[in-house]
Amino acid sequence: MAKKHIITLGGLPGSGKSTVKKILGERLGYKTFSTGDFTRTLAQQRGMTLEEFNTHIANGAKELDHLIDEEQMRIEREDDKYIIDSHLAFHFVPSGFSVYLNISLDVAASRIFNDRDAAIRIMSGDTMGSLEEAKARTELRINNHKDRYMRHYGIDPYIPSQYICVLNTESESPEAVAEKILVAYNDWLGA
Repeated sequence: MAKKHIITLGGLPGSGKSTVKKILGERLGYKTFSTGDFTRTLAQQRGMTLEEFNTHIANGAKELDHLIDEEQMRIEREDDKYIIDSHLAFHFVPSGFSVYLNISLDVAASRIFNDRDAAIRIMSGDTMGSLEEAKARTELRINNHKDRYMRHYGIDPYIPSQYICVLNTESESPEAVAEKILVAYNDWLGA
C-alpha cells in the first residue's frame, strides 16, 4: 500500500492525542480530524453526557461509529495531509503513519481531571468532581471502547504492537512528543 501524508494518533484517554494533533497540524499545515471532539459534539447535540453517549453507542446504537468510520474511509480514499485523532484510524487509514500514545491509568486520570474546566468537556458533561471519579470514569471509558470495538470490529485499539510508532507521554511535553513523531514520520516517509 502506498504511503500517504497522514498521521493517525491512537492511545489511552489522557495520553495527549488532542494536544499533539493540534501541534502536528500547525507544524505541518495539515488538516485535522478528532473523533473525540466529534463524539462530544454529538453527545451535546443529543443532550447527553459523554459517558451516557458512549454507553448508548456501546449498547448497540452504532450510528456514531458509522459516521466516524465513513469519514475516516473517505480520508483514506480521497484525501491527504491529515492528522487524525481516533482509536481506530490505524485500521481505517492503513496508508497513514500510525502512532500509539501510551500512559498509565493514574497519570491519564490526573490529566483528565486537571482538564475538567475545558470548554469541550463542560459542553459534553465530561467533568469530574474528584481525581477518584476521573480514574473510575476513564477506566469505564477504556473498557467501553474495548468491548464496543471488539464486538463491532474484532479490534482492541489499546494494543500498542498494532502501531508503527509507540511513545510513552507521561514525562514528555506535548511539544517533545510531537517532535519525536515528526522525526519518526519523516523516517517512515523516506523509507
